[in-house]
Amino acid sequence: MFLDKKATSIIEAMVVILIVVTWVIWMFKVYTNSQKLSASTANKIQAIQIAREWIEGVKNIRDTNWILFASDNKNCWNVFDYNNSCIWDTSSDKNKFDILAWSYKISQNSDNRWYLDLKRTTETLFSKSDYRNEMEVWLDINWFFTQSWAVSEIIPLFTREIKISYTTNSNDPKMEVISVVRWKDLASNRPHKVEFKSILTNWKK
Repeated sequence: MFLDKKATSIIEAMVVILIVVTWVIWMFKVYTNSQKLSASTANKIQAIQIAREWIEGVKNIRDTNWILFASDNKNCWNVFDYNNSCIWDTSSDKNKFDILAWSYKISQNSDNRWYLDLKRTTETLFSKSDYRNEMEVWLDINWFFTQSWAVSEIIPLFTREIKISYTTNSNDPKMEVISVVRWKDLASNRPHKVEFKSILTNWKK
């Protein structure tokens, strides 16, 4: 009878241990999943901010062109890199001054003006290292996002691509701007994507 009680106590202890271990494992999974979800949500909020900011960056380029080249808004509203050669240009190859239908990075010049930098790689997939290396987003020393290499201890997580297109050509007074931000985190094996689209017009022409 004594042995039966002892065996029963051992079985009960093992059952209790199993329940406790199962609960601990479950709680650990809940904790890690909540941490992944929290990090993924924070990353998505940052990605949305990055995408919106660079839509505003392209708008700023247009608005700055309006100010710099007020005498010829028709030709100069979408000038690439603030090239004043656009003013009253009558050549058949006016596109040489304009923002072309292409993919770009965007940064700021020494005058703190936004400018577009043509994407050089032909890769379009986040999984390709050439694409990630060229389109990555850094934090500068002031903790602002930039696509110019910056001194930072934070490994780049995001890529950003600005896609420009027109209905017909760059003489069209409507420019479609798409800001695409991609990243990958522990919440998914697949890369995430945030995309914002805006139509910029030359309503001052």
